[in-house]
Amino acid sequence: MLESLVESERTLDSDRMVLYMLFQNFGVGELSAVRSAMPAFMRPDALPGRVPVSTARNRMLRQLTAENRIPADAIVAFPDDDCWYPPGFLAQVRALFARDPQLDFWLCRYASQPRHPTFAHAEPRLAHPTQVARNASSNTIFLRGRVVNEIGEFDERLGVGTPMGGAEDLDYALRAYRAARKAAYYDGALVGHRDKYPGLLARYYASGLFVLARHARCGLSTEFRRKIAVGIYYALRRQLTPAELGHALRQAFAERSRAEAAADLRSGR
Repeated sequence: MLESLVESERTLDSDRMVLYMLFQNFGVGELSAVRSAMPAFMRPDALPGRVPVSTARNRMLRQLTAENRIPADAIVAFPDDDCWYPPGFLAQVRALFARDPQLDFWLCRYASQPRHPTFAHAEPRLAHPTQVARNASSNTIFLRGRVVNEIGEFDERLGVGTPMGGAEDLDYALRAYRAARKAAYYDGALVGHRDKYPGLLARYYASGLFVLARHARCGLSTEFRRKIAVGIYYALRRQLTPAELGHALRQAFAERSRAEAAADLRSGR
């Protein structure tokens, strides 16, 4: 990732890029020893142990907001350490946001062999919540600063390293979609990352179902029901045990009830 960001930084002209990166299982002394070799746009931090990915993301967000409130027109992204941006990609993303002041949220897909089209000057297609639910990942979402300031931090009950095991980025993306004045989706793999491995999909099933249950009332009720059917399929294929599926369903329906009650309370019902 770092090599692609160094290349991207050269193509952004006068725009300033800042990278907040957390080194886990890394001592402060070790960080000091390598800091001089890092690009000037890096803001490194280190932890002697490990924390869940959602906690790590929030730690970096807090560092950013402690230095200065995120500018409303800044573009914020959350790349993993094993993703990369093709040459010129970030410059196109910047141009896309600059061309449409109402665009607050944009996403695409990823693949191990990403495409390199010119997309910055094409009219972006408005995103549907189903497209966000099926394609959003930390590597492929780009948000305007005003949305990041509005929706706050990642849910630290979610993500790798927590009992839920994932979906902190899906929840964050769906919250961003709801807060955006305009959200767009490019139906193509533009970001580099290893391809989805079918054998791992069941591992993230429970957390994904949980998040869809939370947002089911916001245009995703059909997607929630579809996800339940996917879980039954996994159970039939013995990728999930009946106990695992039952536990995932109980968690999801409890979260759906909680989210609906909270929404009713906000609306005064």
